[in-house]
Amino acid sequence: MTRFTTHKKDQGFTLVELIITIAIAAILLSIVVPSFANLIESSKTRATRDALVSSIYSAKEKAQSEGFIVYLCPTSDGSSCTNTTDWGNNWLVYEDKDASLDLSNGDIIIAHLTSKTDSMKSDVAQVRFSPTGHATANTFQICSNLDNSVVYQIQLSVMGRVSFANATGSCS
Repeated sequence: MTRFTTHKKDQGFTLVELIITIAIAAILLSIVVPSFANLIESSKTRATRDALVSSIYSAKEKAQSEGFIVYLCPTSDGSSCTNTTDWGNNWLVYEDKDASLDLSNGDIIIAHLTSKTDSMKSDVAQVRFSPTGHATANTFQICSNLDNSVVYQIQLSVMGRVSFANATGSCS
């Protein structure tokens, strides 16, 4: 009679086990990756919203404390304002020291900011803050890079107060 000896079972994965594991990982990644893209986009638009609101408040505070008119305007080069309601992704805050009503040599650029999104729209080409704290009434729309929808709508009152409205529509 021959005796069979038991050998230790080989360690490792079979091809079937490996294929099943890879398939499960692929399914999970296909669920997670789009959600992650939305999370990143949400973070970018929130950062843009916060930077814009901070710019509004600092422009208002600077106008009141210095006694000069301060402007918030879109820019393409960081040193001059562009006359458009499509603010793109750059804006300036400057103090109009020489009262020329636009950015000139005697003025001081307080801040040049770049947003994390590619598109921001406005009702006006520039916002004016007077030494009394009053501002040009305006509505800003911060748009999503993913689907060009309005993500945030920021309203600025004549009194210089910021409020948030329901974001609807598209930025086209």
